[in-house]
Amino acid sequence: MNVLGWFGFGSSLSGILGGLILSYIADTRRFQHSLKVLISLCFIACTIAIVWFELCVRSIFYDKHILSSTVATIGLSTGLAGLFSGASSSLIYEALAEIMYPLPESLSASILVQLINVVTLIFLFVAPNRGELVNFLVLAVMIACIIMVLVTRFTYRRRDEDERKRIEKEQNLLIHENNLNQPITDIINERQYGTFAETRTEEELAKQSPHENSNSWRGVRID
Repeated sequence: MNVLGWFGFGSSLSGILGGLILSYIADTRRFQHSLKVLISLCFIACTIAIVWFELCVRSIFYDKHILSSTVATIGLSTGLAGLFSGASSSLIYEALAEIMYPLPESLSASILVQLINVVTLIFLFVAPNRGELVNFLVLAVMIACIIMVLVTRFTYRRRDEDERKRIEKEQNLLIHENNLNQPITDIINERQYGTFAETRTEEELAKQSPHENSNSWRGVRID
């Protein structure tokens, strides 16, 4: 039982790690519109790991394992299955939110969570003393998931709308900055074309002393 607990712990930990890594990759600009490809690859890799695990243990088709059944092989197969299963989990939520847009993300996530809970309850009722059947059902569910992902049409209207809003916001910010810089440009142009120069000349004449003003009038010839 201790070994089985470590198998579950390793599978859960690898699933968390896979989710973090693949989520980062899916958010990059190169893979923003590749959710279908990434989910399909994860499901196929997870199915291969499950088949490896099935061949290392007894199943409903044979009473003896076909491949070597050791702690290392079973631990590695369950770890890889958890890695790719966890890596696809976050992408499934994202893909469902994209497909159901403009409906809110909370609705799509709630539907998916309820579906997962129902399937989990079914497996819990089947599980007692039927380990071989549960292993086969997990494999069958993964194959069905691959088929459903391949026939599903993925849309990215939500991401396109977010990108459009981001670009529009940047453009509005640039326009606002240009409007703020426009008065400074007008002041520079007024100084350059003499508006302030004339005002400054009048102010300098007003500041001249009366003696200078009288001398300037003496030089004027009256006919």
